[in-house]
Amino acid sequence: MPDLEVRTPPTQAAGAPDLMAKVLAQARSGPAQPSAPQVLAPRPPPQPKAETLPELEARKPPGPQAKAAAPPPLKGPAPVKPPAYVAAAAAAAGKAAAIKAAAAAKPAPAAPVAATPPAATAVQAPAQVTASSLIDAAAPWLPDEEDRKIAFLQVFRYWHAQVRPEYAHKAKPAFLFLVTALPVMVKARDTLEAQNLWEPPGEHSRQLRDQHSSWKKYCEFLPRATQALQELDDYRHLSLLTALDDLNGRITKAEKKFREGLPQTGRR
Repeated sequence: MPDLEVRTPPTQAAGAPDLMAKVLAQARSGPAQPSAPQVLAPRPPPQPKAETLPELEARKPPGPQAKAAAPPPLKGPAPVKPPAYVAAAAAAAGKAAAIKAAAAAKPAPAAPVAATPPAATAVQAPAQVTASSLIDAAAPWLPDEEDRKIAFLQVFRYWHAQVRPEYAHKAKPAFLFLVTALPVMVKARDTLEAQNLWEPPGEHSRQLRDQHSSWKKYCEFLPRATQALQELDDYRHLSLLTALDDLNGRITKAEKKFREGLPQTGRR
C-alpha cells in the first residue's frame, strides 16, 4: 500500500542518561543508604462518648423522691368505742388537766404564820360599780327632751347609791326605767280593758281607743320599754305583749332585792 507511512519511535535525545543505565550504576556503587525512619505522632486518646439524657438519668443515684413508698398496711375499721367509755375517758382527761393546772398554779409554801380567829379574818369586798360607769347618755329609750333626760339620770344616781354592792352591776338605768314604765303600762291596759277598748270590736270603738289618754300613754312607753328590755340579759326573753304582768312582777321583786338584799330566814 503506497499511501501508508511507516513511522519509527523517536530515539532518546542525545546526552539524556538512560534509566536502565542509572539503575545499573546505582547497583554497582553499593547498597543504598536507608532513609531515616519516619516518627509517627502519638495517637490522641479516644474521646469519651457523649451520654444521652436517658443514660444520665439511669446512672444518677436514686433520690428520696425515687424511693418507692411502701404501701400502707391494710387496716380494717377501728372498733367503735362505747359512749360510756368515751365519756369516762373525757372525764379522766379533764380531771388530769385540772389537777395539772392546779399544781402549776399552786404558790410556793410560805412561812407559817400565827392563826387568827375567824372574826378577825378580813373579807375582800368586790370591785365597786359606780352609777356613772353604767350610764349611756345615747341610749335610744331615754327621753328626747334634754331636761327630762337629765332629771331621770339624777334620779338614777340617787337610786343606785341605795343598791347593795353585790347587785350594783345589774342595777342599770334601763332596769330603773322599766321599774317606772311597766306599772304605767299595766294600769293603762287595765283601764282600756275595763272600758272594752283594749281590743275594740268595731271601727267606732277603735277610734275611741285611739283618742283615749291611757292608750296614748301605753303607746308612748311601749317602744322605749322594748328597747330598754334588750339591755337586760335576765329579762330580754319575756315579751311586753304576752308577759307584761309576769315581767312587771319580776322587775318589782328584783328592785326590792337590789336595795334590801335577800330575806334572811331564821333558824329553828
